[in-house]
Parts: sequence; C-alpha cells; structure tokens
Amino acid sequence: MNVGASAQWTRRSVLAAGALGAVSVSTATRARADTPTSPIPTLPGEVWRDATRTSRLGGKPYEVIDVVQDGDTARLYVPWTAALKGQKPGAMVWYYHSNGSTHTAMDGPYGYPGMLCVDQGVVSICPNFGGSLWTAQRALDLHRVWSAWAVTAFSVGMAFGRCNSGGGSLMTYAYAKGMVRNMRGIYLANGTYDNEELYARDPARIGAPYGNDPALIAATNPARVTQAAWKAKRIKTVVSLVDTIVPPASHGLALADRARPVAADVQVRYHDGGHAIPYWSHTDMMSTFSGWA
Repeated sequence: MNVGASAQWTRRSVLAAGALGAVSVSTATRARADTPTSPIPTLPGEVWRDATRTSRLGGKPYEVIDVVQDGDTARLYVPWTAALKGQKPGAMVWYYHSNGSTHTAMDGPYGYPGMLCVDQGVVSICPNFGGSLWTAQRALDLHRVWSAWAVTAFSVGMAFGRCNSGGGSLMTYAYAKGMVRNMRGIYLANGTYDNEELYARDPARIGAPYGNDPALIAATNPARVTQAAWKAKRIKTVVSLVDTIVPPASHGLALADRARPVAADVQVRYHDGGHAIPYWSHTDMMSTFSGWA
C-alpha cells in the first residue's frame, strides 16, 4: 500500500511492532551530536524544536516540533522522510488528547504510536485545541485553524484520527463534519461520543466550556449528527464492557451502531481493562490504518 514515496506502511513493520509491545516514549534515543542537520525546515508558527530523536523500533530520525497558531499549541513528530508541501503526498495522523491533557500527550500516551508512524514516514500532530473544551465553539474554531495550517506545511494525501477517552467527542464531530481534508478513518480507544450523556451523569466534567448551557452542548454533540454524515466513513472503536467512565453502550458501541448502516467500514474490538487504554491499541491502530489506506 503506497502513501507516497516517503511514507510506506508495511506488514513487516506492523508485525514487528506488535511483537515488541508497548514501549514508553521516554526510551526513545537521541541522535548523536554529529547527526547531520535536519532536512525539515522551520515550520510556519514554529516556536520550539527538540534535538533530533531516533525511533525506537526502526531507528528513523525525526523532529519533535511545537507550533503555535491563534494562541494554541500543537506538538508534532515529523520524520525526516515526511512529505513536505510541494512534494509527493504522504500521510498524517491526528491525535486528540484526553480530557485534562494537552498537546504534550504527543510525548506521553501517543509517543509510542507516534514513533510507529515515524517508521512509516507519517507525520503525527497533536493540537491542544484550547485544552479540554470538548466540542465547544473555541475548540471547533481552533480545529479549523489547525486543519488549514496542516495543508500549508505538508502535502497530505491521506489522514487518520486517533483518540483516547475524552478526545473522542471532538474527533468524531470533526470527522462527521469533514473538518480534516482527506481523512480516511478514525480509531477510538475508550473514546467519548455522546456529550449529553456525559453532562447528564457528571455536569462538572463537561459543562464549563459551554457555560453549562444544555442547548449549546446539544448543538455540537456528535451523537446528534445525521446518520448520513457517516456515509462511506471508516471507524474502529475499542471498548470495555466494564468501563464505567465512558460506558460503551452510550459511546463507542452507540457510534458503531449509528454509523454501521451507511459507513464503509465499522469495526469493534473489546478488552477487559475498564477505562485503561489497552497496550495493543497502538499496533492495532497501525494495522487498521494500513488496511484503510
């Protein structure tokens, strides 16, 4: 499966990653001091760049870069083989951080899948989206800003989305509304979907960004988008039937049931870990995206 000369998903790399299991990003090795200058130019809005890192499995060099747009920060993993603007199109994975997290999740729970993407020449981006704003208007406005920015910096032939937990609401809404160009599919790990259900159970958890206005929560609730919005879409949701924080019957499974009649592909995978993200979700994400590509 070809995503451009600089971005290849391969069965061998997916299987190798699965054999090794989860590896913390903290074990990523730094390149030697005599590493050649990076081929990745300064990105629009770039404010910080770490020393060049090397991916754990494939030994591929990549840059960790923070970019600011409209007061919001995104962290990116940019492999040296990334498809820059004007080059043959490559792939990008969008990460949606959990409630209470920030763009720094790219160096936390998304660090390992980010390195798996590096090995395939795929760019990873994790915007802050204003913090934990769910699908409030500021989060949607920032998403549009980042969607426009991404295609000015890179040549994006296809994109995918990944969320953990509370990041699911913004990801599913953005996908249903076509807010990311060339989005091929999304992967939810214990992801949220019905914001009104969350608000009914725990108003303090979700209400503040909407001014505790139920009408505003309903207006951009992913669970309220029309079924037609899921036509030809691709979704994989990983759920646990003992997850009491994000009950799958109202979230991951409800999304799957809603989309299945019209979607191109809907997959559900179960685990028994409650709300803990299963370690295998990262390699499973890679193989799922490979199939969709």
